[in-house]
Amino acid sequence: MSSNENKSATPSPDKFRSTFRHDLRSNFSVLIGFGEVLREDLANAKSPHLDEFDAALSQGRMLLDDTIQMINHCTLSSIAGFQTEVRNGLRKQTLPALRTLNEKITQLKETLGEQELIKDILEALRRLTLRCHSPFDNRIELNANLPNPQLTAGKDHPGPDAPRVLVIDDETHNLHLISTFLVRLGLSVTTFTSGVNALRSLETDLCDLILLDLHMPAMNGLEFLKIIKSDERFKEIPVLVVTASDDADELAECIEAGAVDSLPKPFQSAFLKARVQMSLELQTIKKREKTFLHELSFQKNRVEELLSAILPKEIIDELNTTGEVLPKRYNNVCVLFCDIVNFTQSCESQDHVLILSQLQSLFSEFEAIADLHGVQKIKTIGDSFMAVAGLRGSNTLQSELQCVRAGLDMISASAAHPSGWKVRVGIHSGSVVGGLVGSRQFLFDVWGDTVNVAARIEGAGQPQTLTCSKTTFDSLGRHIQGRSLGSTELKGKGIQEIFTIDSLNKV
Repeated sequence: MSSNENKSATPSPDKFRSTFRHDLRSNFSVLIGFGEVLREDLANAKSPHLDEFDAALSQGRMLLDDTIQMINHCTLSSIAGFQTEVRNGLRKQTLPALRTLNEKITQLKETLGEQELIKDILEALRRLTLRCHSPFDNRIELNANLPNPQLTAGKDHPGPDAPRVLVIDDETHNLHLISTFLVRLGLSVTTFTSGVNALRSLETDLCDLILLDLHMPAMNGLEFLKIIKSDERFKEIPVLVVTASDDADELAECIEAGAVDSLPKPFQSAFLKARVQMSLELQTIKKREKTFLHELSFQKNRVEELLSAILPKEIIDELNTTGEVLPKRYNNVCVLFCDIVNFTQSCESQDHVLILSQLQSLFSEFEAIADLHGVQKIKTIGDSFMAVAGLRGSNTLQSELQCVRAGLDMISASAAHPSGWKVRVGIHSGSVVGGLVGSRQFLFDVWGDTVNVAARIEGAGQPQTLTCSKTTFDSLGRHIQGRSLGSTELKGKGIQEIFTIDSLNKV
């Protein structure tokens, strides 16, 4: 290993003090944290020993403050000098106070009886005493098995719908403390001693909240936080940082990386409860908002589908953009009418339910045909189906070809339909005026001479034929096969020659 690597691997005295202070504060936090949980139980039970326990808990908090203050005043000229001063301070100040506190808690144990929380507090005192006795040895490993917090919380197991919380901390006693507290809130808790294992768990089972320690080996809390906030699957999970670190820049970086809040160790139970509940409530609100937005999007799409069934796309776009649709002249439009022959007689001789069913079936096929060929259905009037092509600005020939294809397919569809009905189809091209009709129940309609002529031509045609005007027939020219039906009287239009279109040529 090079000298530069050795130098980079050796922390500065200031960093060494910060790390040691964090580790010692973590040991204190377990002691004080279990004390907070027990104090809540004593207060709820209105125990006569509450004041006595409060005094012991206050002594523990004061001892933490005095110890941290002592550490902050130790020399930083060298790591060796710092270690010497800390050992002396712990032996003179902290260890005697811990022994006194241990005596008080032991006396309370005799008064309160065997309680898991008393055992947890005494175990935390033992570990803290060992740490202060040998402050710079390797971390002290837990020798005894920790009890399951769900079995010691004094409440029922969380239900299947309980919010799920992941707690990540490399110190098992910290995990036991926080789990004990969270289970008491009715939460389902899963603990991990490494961020790597927590990430593996999230791959298969998401959670509602993550409580995260910062100082961990292999993957520290900030690295874990950045990973999940960069992953679309996990980025919405709120992360609450619970740490003994007092580095303001480090905590600020966590907030910038996406943590919702931070809570210092040792925590007060009221603060932890408030921040956990706030984070879960925010998560619930986000889930509701996401569900609402999904439903809103679904309903919006449904409305657009309904609108598209009765209005041309251009009209919908104009309505969405301006909130209104002004009447507009459309040139190069071809109008199509398709009418059932002798429909009134069929209604008189057949059951009306059957008639409606067959009409619905046939017109559904017509709608599909119109959509297939780019023809816009306008409306149905009894047994008459009206549609147009060319509203989107196509040229006249293209509009006419679209209507011819649709008209011929409609004739074929009626021939194969079980109703046995025959139809007449008429088309005519020219200019129309279109706009919305109605104030509550919108209907897009077109009107003008082109519409009237198309309707008259359809009425003058023969069953199972496609009929058109001379201008439309001439425009289609070489694209079609057809013939003249001669001149006929069209109501309001006088004598005009009309034509049938038998088929389309392959041009």
